[in-house]
Amino acid sequence: METMCYHPWVGLDIDPQGKFSPCCKYQYKLSDNLDDYLASSELAQLRSDFINGKRPSGCVRCWKDESSGTPSKRQLDNKFILNNTPPDLTSIKILSLPFGNTCNLACRTCGSAASSRWSREEKKIKKHFPKLEIHTHQKFYKDKNYINKIKEISKNLVDVTIPGGEPFITGVDEQLDFLDFLLENNPKNISITYITNATTFPTEDFWKKWKNFKRINIQLSIDGIGERFEYLRWPAKWQDCYANIKQYQEMQKKCSNLTLSVSHTVSVFNVFYIQDFFIWCYKEKLPEPYIGFVNHPAHYSITSLPDDLKIKVKQRISTKKFASVLNYMESESKNNLNFQETIRWVKMIDQLRNQKIIDVFPEFKNYIE
Repeated sequence: METMCYHPWVGLDIDPQGKFSPCCKYQYKLSDNLDDYLASSELAQLRSDFINGKRPSGCVRCWKDESSGTPSKRQLDNKFILNNTPPDLTSIKILSLPFGNTCNLACRTCGSAASSRWSREEKKIKKHFPKLEIHTHQKFYKDKNYINKIKEISKNLVDVTIPGGEPFITGVDEQLDFLDFLLENNPKNISITYITNATTFPTEDFWKKWKNFKRINIQLSIDGIGERFEYLRWPAKWQDCYANIKQYQEMQKKCSNLTLSVSHTVSVFNVFYIQDFFIWCYKEKLPEPYIGFVNHPAHYSITSLPDDLKIKVKQRISTKKFASVLNYMESESKNNLNFQETIRWVKMIDQLRNQKIIDVFPEFKNYIE
C-alpha cells in the first residue's frame, strides 16, 4: 500500500523527555513508560488505520512532507532501513533512544524539551510568555529499570538513532553500556546514527566499540555556516564546529564503516540561504544535506513568513532543486499573528543574548526596526 508505515509495529521513538511514540515525526506522545505504550489503544488504532490504507492524522508531518515533494521519514525508512520489504512485525527493529536532554547549546528553534541549556533562558522570559512550558532536565537514562526494559525489546534491532540533547556529552557511561548490550546482539546487522551539533567530538571509547557494527553514521545537524551558524546555534563557535567536521572526515579514511550525513533544518531564518549552504557542502566534500522543516514552534515555520518575505525567498531559491521547499512554504497561508510572534521572540532572545538579527539576517530589517 502506498500509505503504509511499519513504525507502529517495528519502530519506537523515545523523546528527550522520556516519552514514547512510534517515530520522531508522530504528532503525539502515547505514554511515558514502555508497558503503557505497548498496550495503548492509540497504537492499536494506528496499526488498524495503516492496514486499512488510511492516513492517520497524527502522521501529518509525513503527509505534509510528501505533498511538498520532500521525502518523508516514512518513505526514507521504508527504502533505506526496511529495503522496501514488509518486515517481521513481532519485534522492534528501529529505535531512537536519547540519553536525556543535556545539551551545550540553546539553538534558536529549539527549547527546554530537547535542550537543558534552554531552561535557564526560558525561566528569564517566562513572564513575557506565560504559556511557555519549561521542561525538566531529564536523566531517565540513569534508571536501570527503565533501560533494562528497553533492552528487553531491543534484541532484534537493525537501526538505532542516538539523538540529543547532545549525545557526546550526556549519559556517556550509560551509552557505552548500551553499546556493549548491542554488541551481544548481532552488531554486524546494526546501524547506529548519532545526531550531533558537531561542536563536540566522541571519545576513544566510542570509536573502539563502533568498529564492530555494520555502520556508524554521524549526522551533522547544521543550520548555517559562519555567523549564521553562531546566531542560530548559540553560544557555539563556528571554528569549533568546522574543526570537528574536518576531524570526522579524517576519521572516515580510517574507519570503513563510518559515514557522514548532514541534516539542515529549514526555518524562517535560514530559508533565504539554503542554496548557499548546499554549495558550501559541495565545496567541503560533504554529502548533500537532508532537508527538514521546523514545525514547532509554529512561529519559526517558513509557512509563517509574510507574503513579501515569501517573494524574496522565491527570488533567491528559484531553482528546481528547491521546489519542495517552496511548495512547503506555500502549503499553509498563515495570518500575520504567527509572524508577529516570531518578531516577539526574536527581539526578546536578541536582547537576552546581546545579538542583533539584522546583522546576520538583513531580510528582517523592515520588521525589526
